[in-house]
Amino acid sequence: MDLDAYILIGGRSSRLGVDKAFVKIEGETLAARSAQTIETALSPNRINYVARDENQFTTDLLFALGHSVISDLKPGFGAWSGIETALTSAKSKWIFILACDLPFVSVELLQLLPGFGNGETDAVVPRQPDGRPQPLCAFYRTKPALALVKTIFAGQNSLPPVNAIYESLKTRIVEPYEYGELHDAEKLFLNINTENDLAAALA
Repeated sequence: MDLDAYILIGGRSSRLGVDKAFVKIEGETLAARSAQTIETALSPNRINYVARDENQFTTDLLFALGHSVISDLKPGFGAWSGIETALTSAKSKWIFILACDLPFVSVELLQLLPGFGNGETDAVVPRQPDGRPQPLCAFYRTKPALALVKTIFAGQNSLPPVNAIYESLKTRIVEPYEYGELHDAEKLFLNINTENDLAAALA
């Protein structure tokens, strides 16, 4: 698969109190854990981290990440900023986007998801066990997704929910029963937003 991968590390982590990218689970930072999972599963052409801005991390921390770091082109729009930056930067036909605060996304899941697309699919998005699609662990065909995002940004002071990106593309939603036999399928999309979330993940 002709693919570039992007890991979103720009969230303000206001509820957690520290940058999520460097929170550790099982001795590994969330950022490094995401990169290792992607590299093992997908062997993409490139892996880039997408940060909030150039000043989010010190030089030492940036070096420790081990992959190139790019900054939001339009800061202040949350996940939309990261998605737009990733699509604009991409040199491949497809991109994969992963939020770093989904630490239990597995190699097996990432190897499974692309198989649900076909020649007409513009996005492959898994649905979480709680019923919500997860657009920040998803594959997007670069050209149509970028065109859509530019349209969404044009003349907007506020943006719709990020789900709008897949709702307006030819999207294959992958249902929980379609990945339910994977190991620990029920916790694949456990999200680290608060100290309680982190405690549950560490447990």
